[in-house]
Amino acid sequence: LKNLNPPPTNIINPIILLAVAACHSAKSTAQAFQLQHHPIVIAPCSISSRCNPSGSVGIRASRFSASKSTNRSVHPKSHHHDDFETTTTTTRASKITRRSFLSSAVILSTTSTLVSIASIPRSAVAASLEEAATYAYRSGGLPFLTTLGLSKLFTRYEGFVLAPENYYPKKGSAKINNLAIQFDFPTDWLQLDKLGGGIQYVDQRNGDKLYLLHAMLPEGVDLKAVSKSWFGDVIFHPEGDVVRSGVVVDGYRVARSQMVNECSSDGDSVSDDKCQLQRRLLLKYDTVTGNGVQTVERRGLVDAHQIAGTRDVYMMVTASNAVKFEAKGSRERETVETIVNSFKIG
Repeated sequence: LKNLNPPPTNIINPIILLAVAACHSAKSTAQAFQLQHHPIVIAPCSISSRCNPSGSVGIRASRFSASKSTNRSVHPKSHHHDDFETTTTTTRASKITRRSFLSSAVILSTTSTLVSIASIPRSAVAASLEEAATYAYRSGGLPFLTTLGLSKLFTRYEGFVLAPENYYPKKGSAKINNLAIQFDFPTDWLQLDKLGGGIQYVDQRNGDKLYLLHAMLPEGVDLKAVSKSWFGDVIFHPEGDVVRSGVVVDGYRVARSQMVNECSSDGDSVSDDKCQLQRRLLLKYDTVTGNGVQTVERRGLVDAHQIAGTRDVYMMVTASNAVKFEAKGSRERETVETIVNSFKIG
């Protein structure tokens, strides 16, 4: 611009407007500060060697060199070229910023995901959910925990879980949204998944666990008539919460099954009109360790209850190391048996 006197205002004015627009669109405070508080020298392509070949305008933002130490007062118009460090910033109206690019990518990926989900038939989604055992989610507020006995080795859990959809205990009665539950567990076990709403506890010393699960029976069968293999299939289903919690199952089978309570699932028992079908099972399965090489034999106890008049089954499931579970006089086996024996619902 030293060779152009007076400066070409027909070029400077549009470029300043573009520079101001770029400052407002930029999110970087440093860039905005530099463009606002320091002199800007406009270099047309005819005299600047730093213009882009594509024809975009180069803006030279000049900054007073901090390495130069001087006490003399300098007016912006009298600055010598050697007293400045110059950097060239190229602006375009069509330039795509990193933020806008990422925003577009997120929108495209979200849209494609929603389209793919919408293309799945509802019947297929519902069938997949019915084939998997998920958590029986907490409801009705926080549970009430009470330590038992003088030793306080066990704690009683009393709370509520979500009831079956449109559940009426008796004809003409009001709809029930929550089911009362109760079970005892070792006091020193740690609760997991507090924020998720599931009920899961773990012994941090040996990895023993308990889960409270919910599953739907197939159409036309009750808890007594359903095959015992059904329990293993729903508990270890890939979409079930046991597998999704991080348990990698290599193989499983149901070793033993027996009915604990064979009263009618419709609540027609003479002695108790709230009688529920109850079934006890033993699971044998293998889990893969964290390194993905070794497998560990596990044993699981299942105490299943069918809610009268529904297909809904609530299961207390425990998991233990097979060696310790099978040992004579095993304390681990005694612990998990206490848990399943104390489980009540409804």
